[in-house]
Order: sequence, then C-alpha cells, then structure tokens
Amino acid sequence: MAGETTRVNGKERLKFGGMARWDGLDLYGPNYVSIAYRKNGKIHVEVEPSNIGQAENPVLRRVSRWPVIRSLFFWGRLLLQVVGSVWTLLFFAAILGLLWLFVSLMEMGSGTGAVGGVLGFFAAFPVLPLLLLFFAAMKFTSIGRYHGAEHKAVAAYESYGEVTYDGAKRSRRVHPRCGTNILAYIILAALLDPLVDWWGYAILQFILISEAWYIFGNTRPSIAVGNFIQRYFTTTEPRRGELEVAVESLNRLLRAEEERPEPGSVPSPARS
Repeated sequence: MAGETTRVNGKERLKFGGMARWDGLDLYGPNYVSIAYRKNGKIHVEVEPSNIGQAENPVLRRVSRWPVIRSLFFWGRLLLQVVGSVWTLLFFAAILGLLWLFVSLMEMGSGTGAVGGVLGFFAAFPVLPLLLLFFAAMKFTSIGRYHGAEHKAVAAYESYGEVTYDGAKRSRRVHPRCGTNILAYIILAALLDPLVDWWGYAILQFILISEAWYIFGNTRPSIAVGNFIQRYFTTTEPRRGELEVAVESLNRLLRAEEERPEPGSVPSPARS
C-alpha cells in the first residue's frame, strides 16, 4: 500500500486528504471519496469509489515517482479532484475569469503617475491581489472553517486511531501535509513570471512548482512557512457544525476503506 499510508508517531495510518467547500468538504482516501455537507440542520454524506486512486501496476507506480513525470501525475490528480466537484470547478472557472478581467482593467489603467504605476504593478503581478481575495475568502467564510475541520478530523484519526468530536476538537487545525503549503512555491513562481521573457514559462512554472514541492516540501523551513500560511490565512477554527460534518464524513470514509471488498467483487459503499 505504498503511497496509501502514512506513519505518525510510529503508527501506520491510512493517508487521507481533502478539499473544503462553502457548504461542506470532500475527503479522499486510498480507494474512496466522501462528499459531506449540512442541509436543513442534517448532515449528508455520500461515499463512492475514488477515481483518483494510486496506480495499481508496479511499473506504472514506479514511473509515476520519477521527476517531472510525478508532476504530471500531481497536476492530473488535482484536476480530477476539481472536476469531481461541480461547485469547485465553477469556483476555479470564476477565479480565472476574474483574474483575466482584473489584468485587463489594470493594463488599461496603467500609465504614468502614482495611480498608473500601482495599476501597472498589479497588472504585472496579478497573483498578489488574487491571493488577498483568496485568503479573505478562506479566512472569513465557512470555507476556512471547513478547511480547519478537515485538518482536525484527520489529525484526530492519525493521533488516536479513531475519529470522535472531542478528539477532533483537541487536535490542531494546522497539518504538515496540507496542499495549501504549496502556495509558497506558487507565489515565488508567479513573482518570477513577469521577469522571464519566454512564453513557455507559463507552462514550465507548473512543473517547477511541483518539483520544488516534492524536493523541499518536507523540509522544516517549508513546513514552517506552510504552517504559518495555514494558521493565519487558509484555515479558521471550526464551529461545532463544521467539525461534526468533518467527523461524520471521515468516519464514513474509514468504514468504507475498512470494509473494502476483495478485488474482483463489486463495491457497495453505504450512502445517506
């Protein structure tokens, strides 16, 4: 089960990831994914087989760890996660549309004078105001609270081997394996973008981002920067409602993983 487990405090645990949404969260296990949300005061959880599982073929699994190739797998898996959620896909499409509109307006307003200089700077480095909007959405809406709840539920499982509300409440909302830790590398690549006069850099920077993430992502400085970003920009302490959704979702996902049928049989994960 290489790549499907993680060792925490000397104990082997299944590896889980997730993605927070406005009204809930998606959690990803080695073989299943859970989609959870609260509606009319009731928690709804759907568990289904994952379409972004690890490669089963030993040769393909080995090749998927090679430099550059692993980056293609990384961005491919991320794309599948985004496409798997309609609302997340619409959110990213809206962000790209706003980014294009913002850059166009900044370029139109750039010129001489202080105001024109500021607009020209933002047109050259559009990632900066975009990040401010992203951080504001994460910090001051339910997305950040669900993000924190996701981390707490996963941390409770990794620490105690089970997921309870009290255990999750005691756990940290900052997690060293959080995907938003890659933001530090995205910011660096975006700041270099206007300085690199080559059209291919727009594509190459994605490979550079993920390769830097693979090489330096587990180092102490990188984790420290990622933890800082999580604590102050991308997560918020969840309320009881968000934490209950995360706990129920992860428990249902754990049950599906533990009851996974033998290869060749038809899985029938529970739904509610």
